[in-house]
Amino acid sequence: MSNNDNSFESEGCSNCDEDEIVTKDKTTSKGKEEPEEVDDPTKLPNYKLIKAISQTLVSILENNKKKSNYKEMVKKQSKMVFSANLIPNISIEDYLLRIQTYANIEKSTLIISLIFIDKLCHTADVTLTHYNIHRILFTAVLISIKYNEDSFFDNQYYSEIAGVKIKELKLLEYTFISMVDFKFYVSNEIYKKYLEYLDEFEQ
Repeated sequence: MSNNDNSFESEGCSNCDEDEIVTKDKTTSKGKEEPEEVDDPTKLPNYKLIKAISQTLVSILENNKKKSNYKEMVKKQSKMVFSANLIPNISIEDYLLRIQTYANIEKSTLIISLIFIDKLCHTADVTLTHYNIHRILFTAVLISIKYNEDSFFDNQYYSEIAGVKIKELKLLEYTFISMVDFKFYVSNEIYKKYLEYLDEFEQ
């Protein structure tokens, strides 16, 4: 939450199939019990928090898009595994709601995923764009689940949620971890700052 362009207070993968993202239904997986589908997304756990996180990310994306060197930034990011050739046709909010529906994420995990995205942007000089946000977001959530929760599904299940092949999912996870130099510790102070920011955003 610094003054970097990608911070939450300031406002690739060239051969990947960007249309594959979030097109598959959930499948049987080992791990914790699969959650039931929810017809009304407003009744999902953490619905307001998901809206706050989504709006925060959209605000960052729109601010980055207004910059005069946006095309250059997109071109630079396009060489990273996170980048798609085309912008996925699902909104960030709908994407997070899908993840929440099938992965049943804890509130703290969602907040930590936002902290991890911020860490990636600052540590590895990554710029969030409409081309890379979906893969970065899902990877951050996946790592946060494994970091923060006592039980979780296997990677095959998560690859179905993300709509990417398991080989790519592993590459996304490894790349993210490497780019932040395996440093994922979140202090109580940092967590509280993000929590307070998102609580205000929800109002």
